[in-house]
Amino acid sequence: MIKIHHFNEACQHYKENKISFRLLQDQAAVISGICHNSERSISNPLEIGQSDIDWLMQQPEAIQDYGDYLGGYVYICETEGDLLQIHGCDFEWAEAHDGNWPNVTDLAMSWDACNYLDEVSSDPLWVIFLLCWNNAGGPVYYVPKHLWTKARVTEHIAATNPT
Repeated sequence: MIKIHHFNEACQHYKENKISFRLLQDQAAVISGICHNSERSISNPLEIGQSDIDWLMQQPEAIQDYGDYLGGYVYICETEGDLLQIHGCDFEWAEAHDGNWPNVTDLAMSWDACNYLDEVSSDPLWVIFLLCWNNAGGPVYYVPKHLWTKARVTEHIAATNPT
């Protein structure tokens, strides 16, 4: 699993081909929203281009710790084992399992955010999981398409966004 501590680190991972530009866009949209010197309002992460990334990298928020700003770090899942780190909240489960929270492979749960990341010209390739464990937020997990079945993505999305 890749752990990202701040936006400039995410940019470095992108330059090293460890994460996709789409994941960088998603983080840039969040950081842009909290920038004190933001030059423009970004409503869709897909609108973010390299010039936006370059500008953001020069802002003080780009080196601010995600744990402080967002309540948790950003994680990019790579293997099935990484999914075991994505914990949700189910009190009955925790009570029956010695206080341990369930992970995404255990059962379907509702999340503060669990949705597909839109792509410009293809079906989604990533899903985001976020559960706010504190007042600032919580850790963000990006799960690639090849892990969706094991992560029970369709069940989590249905539990999060009931029709």
